[in-house]
Amino acid sequence: MAEELSPVVVGVDGSEPSRVALRWAAEEAVRRGRPLRIVHALDPWAEAPFYPVAMTTEILQQVGGAILEQAVGDVRGREPRPAVTTALLAEPASVALRGQAEEAYEVVVGHRGRGGFASLLLGSVSLRTAGYANAPVVVVRDGDRPEQRKIVVGIDLSRHSAAALRYAFDAAAVREAVVRVVYAWCPPEGRYAVLDVGELAEAAHREAHRIVAPWRERYPGIAVTEDSPREHPVKALVTASADADLVVVTARGHSGLRLGSVSHGLLHHARCPVAVVPPGTEAG
Repeated sequence: MAEELSPVVVGVDGSEPSRVALRWAAEEAVRRGRPLRIVHALDPWAEAPFYPVAMTTEILQQVGGAILEQAVGDVRGREPRPAVTTALLAEPASVALRGQAEEAYEVVVGHRGRGGFASLLLGSVSLRTAGYANAPVVVVRDGDRPEQRKIVVGIDLSRHSAAALRYAFDAAAVREAVVRVVYAWCPPEGRYAVLDVGELAEAAHREAHRIVAPWRERYPGIAVTEDSPREHPVKALVTASADADLVVVTARGHSGLRLGSVSHGLLHHARCPVAVVPPGTEAG
């Protein structure tokens, strides 16, 4: 009996950002030869105060069922299309998606949904999911973009960069894309400011090349470029996102929330979808 592949999971709520995420997830599932699992969460009335009247569980289920039905119809109208399953879950959306992530290849969400104000750049569901999920989380921006065939991956000198590199090279392989590796750095301040900036730049380039070398060997058919700009990582990656199909970073922060400052800043300002990969994530 063939091993069942873990699905690409996408959260939908009927909003336009979630429809954009659904299209991205359906294309991703086809590219990777994986099933697509479409999830809608029934947020309790206490956490959904913008409705004009309190909705009973039955009404919420009817609305949620209609949202899933529409999403399935959208996917089945595509060619090629992936195998599709659905889940209607009675719990807050971020909790539902983190639960689904336990068995998922990756989780896809829109950058904001019905619960957010128009001025909010990133919805709380997207942020909470990316910060806590045990699978890669892709946050998709609004709007259609021409394909660039370029995957950008941000790295640092920690061992956690391996997870982002693995995901980025896999993503490039299924898209026949190039990989652009960005290792941004800032010159030291204070007592260390006397260090030669030119030497630091050369050292940054050498370190980036050293970290990427094993991945060049594992993926010999993929073209790779390496950049080590002298600027803050968020600024460097946001700039690189302008002509990329996807930017990949590792989720790495402190305390219970794993989302680091670079991942957090990039999610708010990137111009293309962003994949946040937990440390130690195995692709395949």
